[in-house]
Amino acid sequence: MNTHAYLYKIIENGVRLLSYRSLDHIAVIPEEIDGRPVVELADYVFSQHRREVEAGIWSCGKEPGEEELPTLDGSRLTELSLPSTIKKVGRYAFYNCEFLERFSCYSSTLDWGAGAFTGCKGIRHLELFVTEGGKSCFQEIVSELRQTLYVSYHGAGEARLLFPEFYEEAVENTPARILETHMHGCGHQYRYCFRESQFQFQGYDSLFSYVKVQESEQLVIQLAIGRLRYPYGLTRSYQEMYLEYLERHKLAAAIWAAKRGKQDELSWLLETCSYEHGELGRVVEEAGKAGAVPVVSLLMEKQKQMKQPERRQFRL
Repeated sequence: MNTHAYLYKIIENGVRLLSYRSLDHIAVIPEEIDGRPVVELADYVFSQHRREVEAGIWSCGKEPGEEELPTLDGSRLTELSLPSTIKKVGRYAFYNCEFLERFSCYSSTLDWGAGAFTGCKGIRHLELFVTEGGKSCFQEIVSELRQTLYVSYHGAGEARLLFPEFYEEAVENTPARILETHMHGCGHQYRYCFRESQFQFQGYDSLFSYVKVQESEQLVIQLAIGRLRYPYGLTRSYQEMYLEYLERHKLAAAIWAAKRGKQDELSWLLETCSYEHGELGRVVEEAGKAGAVPVVSLLMEKQKQMKQPERRQFRL
């Protein structure tokens, strides 16, 4: 039985994907369809509100007695991966894909149609494969997505970046009879850490003083952990800055990781920050309340390795 099917049109340098059918909610666009490279996504290709679909060729025919696969669009799509062959994304390609949470693509996809990400408010995780030194679509994507974004950066090195949320508010200035635009959140500053489309790591790290006072402690902790665990482009001075913050917020950081069952992050924190026996006891308590059993075992083992605090003895 076929598990997916593609409707495509042959164009000069490859094929344009017109529609995607699947029983799954995850779409992985192949590099080739029927031996031809996939170089374009059509307008409204994954939108719930698509217009009439162009006539094209189906990649596989329906077998006798087989039900037709449902169209995978914004009503079901949760994850989408584009190959390196994609050069152009059509207008409103992902319009109102409200359930789309994860998006993966290559920085070499430079031609993005107007409104491609309109209504994609659910995207939280962006995976980007970057060609260092070449033109990049990185800034264009993060500027379109104003919500908090967790970015996995794959270039000459690995980085984990967090872009805070930002939004604009129109405020009426009655005496002047004009509308003024007020910006909220420091996320817009993070989206300007680019020079000629190339991401600037030092510019990103230099904004830490702003995010510390404008965003929640949990978000800042995640940002610092991401930069320190995957330190591509991280200079010594900024490394010390992030470490100093985590040391001062080590208890909150450990509780955050423990309650969410993030064993890798918690193990890293236990090796990086200096925890006392009593502090680990507090983390164990919070992890237990959250039902994070594997994490509790990890913490208790760490406690055993530490010297037990001496009890005071009282003599008459």
